[in-house]
Amino acid sequence: MVAQTYQLPDLRSFFPRKPGGAISPHFKGAYRGYNEWVSNTLGHYFSIEVYNAEMPLLAALTYPFATELELRAILDYMTVSFMLEEMTDRYSSAKALKNSEKWLKTLEDGQTGANSRHPFLKLMSREMMDRLKSAVDPFHWPQFISTNVDFARNTVREALDREASKGIHSTRDLHSYMITRRETIGTRPCFVLMRSTRRLYIPDSVLEEDAVKGMENAALDMVYIANDIYSFKKEQGDNGALNNIITVILKDPDTSHLDLQGSINYAGDLFKAALDEFHAYRGRIPPFDSDMDKYLSAYADGLIDWVIGNIEWSIVNNRYKVFSSDSDRRSNIIRLGKRYNLHLPSVICFILLVAFILVYRHDPTTLRLYVPRYVSSSFSSSFVQ
Repeated sequence: MVAQTYQLPDLRSFFPRKPGGAISPHFKGAYRGYNEWVSNTLGHYFSIEVYNAEMPLLAALTYPFATELELRAILDYMTVSFMLEEMTDRYSSAKALKNSEKWLKTLEDGQTGANSRHPFLKLMSREMMDRLKSAVDPFHWPQFISTNVDFARNTVREALDREASKGIHSTRDLHSYMITRRETIGTRPCFVLMRSTRRLYIPDSVLEEDAVKGMENAALDMVYIANDIYSFKKEQGDNGALNNIITVILKDPDTSHLDLQGSINYAGDLFKAALDEFHAYRGRIPPFDSDMDKYLSAYADGLIDWVIGNIEWSIVNNRYKVFSSDSDRRSNIIRLGKRYNLHLPSVICFILLVAFILVYRHDPTTLRLYVPRYVSSSFSSSFVQ
């Protein structure tokens, strides 16, 4: 199959500088410690997933002021939130709700997971929550839990949306997608951790002020738009990128006239609009006392660090594999196969399944031919009577 090339927007070029510096000086130490823990603790499958995500790099790029202890705790939370996605993405809304409730309760009290059948919830209770809570400033812990309540609730809402979407041709509204995606990206709790690492003691009453809230929401918009742009290639191969802003742009009645390149360009324009909104809201923040004004200025810089760090990580991480070569990366060229051909293996599997069912109905003993020799006879006999 000949890949088609598309031009991605150069999102990094919108930022002349990164206020907090390039990367945390504690990256190497956090990288070694975390990867050693992953190797010794997580199963083979999830270890591969975690390694490909390159979370130590994401943490070091988005939290340049964090100590090594804080980076390690942040990596615990990134792993915890990654596992919440795993515990909800693959299940019905009812199962997703049950899993998210257990996950959140474990996050809140640190103990609920100890009695769970789920091995990861046990791991959260056994060691991860102690590290996380010890590294988060007590002032920020209630805000951290509150934002995770919203995050867990929205992961369930996303599961409901998946059930309501009956395939690749379902219609989605761009505006409603953007409002929902702002919360399901899971970055709002990460912003609380960022305030903790920078010792920014901003109370809820100030965070709820219109300009401050608007600035934070604009930063969240930049994070998920960039994430959707850079993950589109991977998601298209996985599930047709059903929950991606580029696909939503292609389906929305107001933008459905755009082709794929036009939709990518439109997503880039939305990112730039969010950046403009960020600066506009930042300029409208009213004066408080001198300490709070310093906190808010530092918070705005921290949000920009997070947005830039997310872009830098998205471009190079092995999970997305955005670019096929260094030349493509320098030129922001992405190579994609034809959209629907990427689903051919699924179609083939479906056809083979139907054929197998038809053969089995005709002659049930046929199943014996397909039972591997290492499967016990008692197991196979449960299928073939």
